[in-house]
Amino acid sequence: MTQEPQPPLTRRERRSLERRDRPIRDRSRASTRRPPKRPAWQSPFALVSAAALVVAVAIIVLNQKPAPTNTGGELFTPPIAYSPEIVDGDSMGLPGAPVVMEVWSDYQCPVCGRLVKDQYQTLKTRFVDTGVLRIQARDIAFLGGGDRDESLELAAGAMCAERQNRYWTFHDFIFWNQGGENVGDYSESYLVAVANRSGVNRTDWDACMASDEVRGEIQSATQQALGAGIRATPTISLNGETPVSGLPDANQLIARIQALAAAASPAPTAVP
Repeated sequence: MTQEPQPPLTRRERRSLERRDRPIRDRSRASTRRPPKRPAWQSPFALVSAAALVVAVAIIVLNQKPAPTNTGGELFTPPIAYSPEIVDGDSMGLPGAPVVMEVWSDYQCPVCGRLVKDQYQTLKTRFVDTGVLRIQARDIAFLGGGDRDESLELAAGAMCAERQNRYWTFHDFIFWNQGGENVGDYSESYLVAVANRSGVNRTDWDACMASDEVRGEIQSATQQALGAGIRATPTISLNGETPVSGLPDANQLIARIQALAAAASPAPTAVP
């Protein structure tokens, strides 16, 4: 069957078809259009790299220690006070106390500082003031070194204060205001500030510090401690028992002092 030819489209019909087809062609072109390319700095790699750099810089800044500036201008006042009856040089407690606790310490030792700040107040109130315990300090210089041995200088300052019976006040000011180890926190001006707050006679204390006599005594005491097997600070010995290093358990230390006191005779006399 022969298909009859279609009559030609009128102008109006051609325009109608063009309007109908145009949106389809436009949508087709839009669907194939590529999204705009993001700047290089917005790429995932660049963003991750930038975040890692920020973290690295933050870690460096947080771990940097500022230059030592401690001159003793804002020293914390220790909460322990001593009556003249219980202190004699570097010994705290009655001479006839049934229990003697020897303590080897380095003033730069942070664990020694914890012992003093966490336990000495209780030991003093419960046992020293009641005549049960005498604490004998053994200052040594283990941790220092270099041109200016800060452990040695701190111990020398305490020994010069001890010669004026101001040892325990000086001792506490150091331990309650500890700085870092061997980083210059214990400058000469810092030691002078501690001496002033400790109530020493500055003329005598300065003359003592200008001499190497006390440093020689501390170095000798350090060698004696090494010879006795003391290898760490703090180290504690009760009534001559085997020295034990490290921070003692407070409850165990109290129990041992009580046991030694109970075994002693006669009963201790409280400080008047």
